[in-house]
Amino acid sequence: MELIALLVFLATIAFVIISHHEKSLIALLGVIVMIILSPSYTFVDAFRSVDWNVIVILLGMWMISGYLSKSGFPEYVVYLLSKRFRSYGPLVISIALLAGFITVFVDNVLVILLLGGLAAQIAMASKRDPLLPVMIIGLSANYMGTALLLGDLPPQMLHSIAGAEFLDFIWFRGAPSSLPLLAISFIATLAIFYPLWLRSPRDRGHSIGGTMMRPPDIERISGWVSIAGFAIFMGLASIRPMLGVELGAIAISVAIMIATILETARLLGKQRIPAFEEILRDLEWRVILFYIALFMLVGGLKAGGVIHEVSKMISGYIGEELLLSYSMVYWLVAILSSVVEHDAIVLFMIKTLQELGTASGADPWPHYWATVWAGTLGSNATIAGAPALYLALVIAEKNRGKKASWREWMRITVPFTITSLAILYIISLPIIPSYIE
Repeated sequence: MELIALLVFLATIAFVIISHHEKSLIALLGVIVMIILSPSYTFVDAFRSVDWNVIVILLGMWMISGYLSKSGFPEYVVYLLSKRFRSYGPLVISIALLAGFITVFVDNVLVILLLGGLAAQIAMASKRDPLLPVMIIGLSANYMGTALLLGDLPPQMLHSIAGAEFLDFIWFRGAPSSLPLLAISFIATLAIFYPLWLRSPRDRGHSIGGTMMRPPDIERISGWVSIAGFAIFMGLASIRPMLGVELGAIAISVAIMIATILETARLLGKQRIPAFEEILRDLEWRVILFYIALFMLVGGLKAGGVIHEVSKMISGYIGEELLLSYSMVYWLVAILSSVVEHDAIVLFMIKTLQELGTASGADPWPHYWATVWAGTLGSNATIAGAPALYLALVIAEKNRGKKASWREWMRITVPFTITSLAILYIISLPIIPSYIE
């Protein structure tokens, strides 16, 4: 069964990468094939292997994000930036910073949809190729998703599987953790590439403020209520261990509370507030199905003994010398995540490291952090590793009116990825020993 489960998993991931068909459908088909070919892995086993806490966290946060995005608040912030930074380079880099730090709280796909189109408009108004600014927005949005529990799947898996709490992403075992380290490396990476990509002599004295001089129409009630919802969620998430409830329960409860308040306001005549049905319709159900299938596929690997065998294979390399093993995991995951969908790599590695920690007694936390950080940053290299980048590429191609060759976009993504990985690796090395108990 080990070989069957592994072959089905690898074939499914390969088809997800190379096929033009819907990825969630391919992944679900892979689950069915795995169940049929593995008599000891049943549909009930597959259902139980799904981390429903993570799925509910995603649903809750996407519902809150949906209200915020439809309020017009993000566009209004970009409008304010365009009033402050009237030159092309500073404006693009400010939107990139905004994209990165919004993604700490909001799903990266939603951020790219919101800000990628605006970046393309600014580029076209400045008679520039929109490929570079839109891809920078995509890279930035994908970058900071692991900074806290809210922005991407890997930190949510780290919470649900390994037990990382909300505050652990800020300060972990007496040392800075994901949020400060990623923020420093993100700003440093943008600072390196700003003069290389965006600073131009023709920006001097050339204002593009007129491209966004008309302030966008915003719906204040849904905007402020959703912002308050994010604040309430973060407050409750930070004390979740004392509350004794699952993070998914907190996320969906806050989302339902926000929806109830805003639906009541709609009934009282505030018709500009988006309807709850509209929020549900716009949820990324295909992504939800893909993540469910991913959990089921990895569950099949665990049931087939693949994860146990892999953990035994790497046990001789992990735990002997911390910095060496940390480096090995970090760069291995980074390389794999550049060519394989990074959520699959991160989930497989977290499960493997958990199995290894249970069997050997070694503390897996330094390697957990290596996995989620390198998986996220490494995926920025290609559209295969980070599907969110594919969306950025589509937006850029639509606005420029022609396809971008792989050489064109990889000249942007690969140097950015290597630089960001190197910076984070260097600043994390002195801190990693603090993560051992």
